[in-house]
This record gives sequence, C-alpha cells and structure tokens, in this order.
Amino acid sequence: MNKRLENRKSAQTRKRIFMAIWSFILLAAIGLGSYFLVATPDSSAQLVSKQDSFAGKTYAGFKIAEEDIETLQPPEPPIEGTVEDVREETAEPTEEEPAEEPVEEPAAEPVPEVIESTEPVVAPKKDLSTTIANAKSYVYTIYTDLEQGSGFLFNSKGDVLTNAHVVKDASYVVLTNSDGQEFSGQVIGISETTDVALVRVDALAGKEPMEMEMSQVDVGTEVFALGSPENISNTATEGKITDVNKNFSDDYEYKNLYEMDATIKKGSSGGPLIAAESERILGINSIILEDDPNIGYAIPIYTVIDQLNEWVKNPMQYEEGEVVLPDVKDAHFDEELLQSFIEAYYELIPYSLNDQQITYYQSYLLPGSQGETEGKKLVEELAIEDRIFDVVKPTIKNIEIGEEEAVIEAEAVFTFHSPENDETATITHNKRYTVIIDEYGDYMIETIEDNQE
Repeated sequence: MNKRLENRKSAQTRKRIFMAIWSFILLAAIGLGSYFLVATPDSSAQLVSKQDSFAGKTYAGFKIAEEDIETLQPPEPPIEGTVEDVREETAEPTEEEPAEEPVEEPAAEPVPEVIESTEPVVAPKKDLSTTIANAKSYVYTIYTDLEQGSGFLFNSKGDVLTNAHVVKDASYVVLTNSDGQEFSGQVIGISETTDVALVRVDALAGKEPMEMEMSQVDVGTEVFALGSPENISNTATEGKITDVNKNFSDDYEYKNLYEMDATIKKGSSGGPLIAAESERILGINSIILEDDPNIGYAIPIYTVIDQLNEWVKNPMQYEEGEVVLPDVKDAHFDEELLQSFIEAYYELIPYSLNDQQITYYQSYLLPGSQGETEGKKLVEELAIEDRIFDVVKPTIKNIEIGEEEAVIEAEAVFTFHSPENDETATITHNKRYTVIIDEYGDYMIETIEDNQE
C-alpha cells in the first residue's frame, strides 16, 4: 500500500516536471512569434515620417490623378488640388497583434511610400525655351516682295526695328507674329549708310516693347539671338559676346559691332540679340562672314538710338498712291499654334513658383480678366518655402475653335521636391482655357476653369 502511494507520487512529480517544461517551451514560442509580428525596422518608421511631409496635402484648383495615388478614405466627392506622390506604392503590416480569425472588411488601400531620390533634383534655369516664350510676342517675321527677315518691337507707337537690307526697295511690307496674325507695315525711316530701318505698324500702337540696353556690355556676356532664319519663326541660338567694337564695310558701314558665337543665318537679319541675364535687347542681328559662318555680328542699340528717335519724331512722308497696302490675313486660330501657346504658358510657371519676382507667365493672361486672376492665384497658392518646382509636363487633351474664341482642355503634372531631402512629389493640374485674340493679334488667356471630366 505504501509502495503504491510512493509510485503514484513519483508519477505525479514527473508529470508536473514534464508540464512545466512543455509550458516554458510553448510560452517561449509564443513570445518569439509575437516579437517578429510587431517588430518594424527603423527605416520603415522614417519613411512614414517623411511621407507625411508630402502625402495628403490639398490645394484649390487641382485634381488628383487616379493612376498615381489613391485615397485611404471611402469614396467622397472629388476634392480639388490633391498632391500626388510619384513613388511606387507598397503595403507593410502595421497591426500590433494578428487577428485570431479573418474578418471580412473593405480592403484598405496601400499607403504610397516615399523613397528618397538617388540623384539630387535641380530647379529649372532660364534657357532658350524660356527666352522664346517670354519674347515671342515682341518678335516678328518680316516679308517683302524681295526679302524675308526679322524684326522686333521698338516702342509703343507700333514701330518695329529691323535691318535696312531687309526692307530696302520693297514695294510692300508684311509682318507676322508668332500666333500667325499678319500686319501691314510702312517704312518710316531707313538709312543708306547704317544697316537699320524702322517699320510702322499702326495695329501695334499701344503695345509696350521689351527693355533695351543703352550702354555697351562686356565680352563674355551670355546672349541669345532670336529671329526667323529660313522662315522658321522664334528660332533662338545661344552664345556669348566674344568681342566688341568690331568694324566692317560692305554695302553699309558697320561700326562698334558686337561679335558673338550665337549662330545666325539668312532670315535672322533684323532680329534681336538679347542678354540672357538681364533679358534686355542689346542689338540688331545683322551679318555673318562667309569665311566664318559660326560667328555673327549685331549692331548695338545704343549706337543708333539717336537716329531711331529722329525717325520716330519725323517719319518719312509718302505721296498719295505711293504706298502699297497688301492684303493681309485676318487674325485666326490655328490648332497647332494654340497647342504651342498653352505649352509655352505652362513652361514659364515653374520659374515664378520658385521666384515670384519672375512674372513671365503673366504675358499670356489677358489683363483685367478672370484668367489673369486665376493664373496669379495658382502661383500664390503653390509657391511655398518647402518646395522647389522642377519641371511641368503639359498634355493638350482637346481643342475646340470657335469664331471669337478657342477652348483648350489641358492637363499638366507639376513635379517638385523638398530642398531638405530631395524627395519628390507631383500635382496634377486639369484646366479648361478660353483663349481670345487681343487687339494686337496675340493669343491671350481670358478664362481658366476646372476641367470637368
């Protein structure tokens, strides 16, 4: 009896020891599994923190693109101005404890992950396209019955400056702007010794010209030559001033010329030479040498300003029947020109977003219109300190041309980055533009509205 009791106690003791060991192993396994489920690397926490600085911000006038980012909330009425993250979306578990049983709930959409840029992103700098877009409405292609050349607006009286050889002995003068509008001009001053002439275009009276430099600039000054070589309007080449005070004698006396390595060709004659930094017109592109066509020469404005002002005060007088007025094409809309117009407008906006002192884009907005108000509002809302805008990619989606106006539907994706860590994000801009032709024959944006897709 005692021996049976001892055996029972011994069995119970072994059972307790076995259960204790088994419980310890089970608890260790549960604890280790819980650790792996809830632990997250430090880098993931950093990504979520960085993401918060870009994702989920909203601005008036913009619409999110569904293919770039999705909201985590249930569907609601569309909200304008959603900032889109350009990074690839990934989903990581964030639950502290696993669910005991699967529960059927609406699937949560993945949070877009912000990934640091592998290369630094640089804000756009002024280049040829910027200069063309800004100067396009001041530069004209000139046609006569003998020549094709270029010219640019000299004053608010509608006078266009060009080379004398472009309009010499012409029976008529027709000018065309970058939007295809034609104008009839009349030579009011032309020199027999200096290669300059003034053409008055009454339809341009009241339009303000670009600023002009009235003193000599230094060798090394970066420049753009703008004109219509080979009848291609608003063609620009870049270079720098390589010498000053160069003199030549041909059919005309060329004195104190700027020498530059910005290439000019036939048809460029009369176009402006523009300083890249100040954006002031320095001179009139005039000649190239046959033995070195890669070097061009321009007549400085300051050397001929007195003669030009004299012609403005005392223009040439014509007797009745002496002036030939050719037929010119009325102002019209062209689908290709309208597309280029809106693309050029978008191209200028990032410069103002990074520096609100730069107002290139405003020359595309009709003064006093709803479009001017909305265009300025866009820049004011987006230009904040922690963003540097890099590039904008516009897409023209539809163009409808009417008798008095044209309507253009456009989508543009603005890319910006944080100056602190170079992380990038985008904003998608969907708008509907109403474009009219102003009194000077230029396309102008009259209204800007949300594009309801």
